[in-house]
Amino acid sequence: MSFGAVGQTSIGVRGAITGSTFTRFDLIENITPEFRFMPAAGGAVFVEIPVSSHFSVQPELSYIQKGFAVREGIIVGGEFLGVDIPVNGKVNFRSHYVEMPVLAKFHIGDKEAAHYYLALGPSVGYLADADMRIKVLDIFPVTANINENFYKPFEFSGVAALGFELPVAKKIVAFTEARYTHGFSRVLDTPVVDLPVRSRTLAGGAGIKIKL
Repeated sequence: MSFGAVGQTSIGVRGAITGSTFTRFDLIENITPEFRFMPAAGGAVFVEIPVSSHFSVQPELSYIQKGFAVREGIIVGGEFLGVDIPVNGKVNFRSHYVEMPVLAKFHIGDKEAAHYYLALGPSVGYLADADMRIKVLDIFPVTANINENFYKPFEFSGVAALGFELPVAKKIVAFTEARYTHGFSRVLDTPVVDLPVRSRTLAGGAGIKIKL
């Protein structure tokens, strides 16, 4: 089968709104808040390489924020990840990753018409930065750096996505997508106890791809 028979390579961009959290663990200093989803934004560029009429390989380069939120307020002050947490502070613990997923993409229906797709694959992420955004008494937002030594520099994850594609021009396709990223490796690099903390991220996004 010739390359032209299975379609053209495409390049694309995707923007997304994400919600992430970490698996819960027992905090020090008798602080045991509930971990909630932390909202954030992310984006990616990708290349889709067709292999057959219904199957493609899609490597990506993406930016994503992960972490968790403490929304109900902390009853007492204390220290976590090297930063003092004020009394009744509402906190977003944020880690900023550059990730490289490589997805197997299965098109359900005719690729030249409106159709659904399913994408699955591994991803490796590099920790670019980490910080903590605090609101004191729901009024004053303060951003504090977190010692990056508390985080492992790399994270290995699995990605699953379900999307819908719609051709809007001869070589332009628009799409929407729901995506789940499941962290397999431990996130925190704690010196005494290897805490079983892993990330979980949900995302909803949209973008376009252009056939070359």
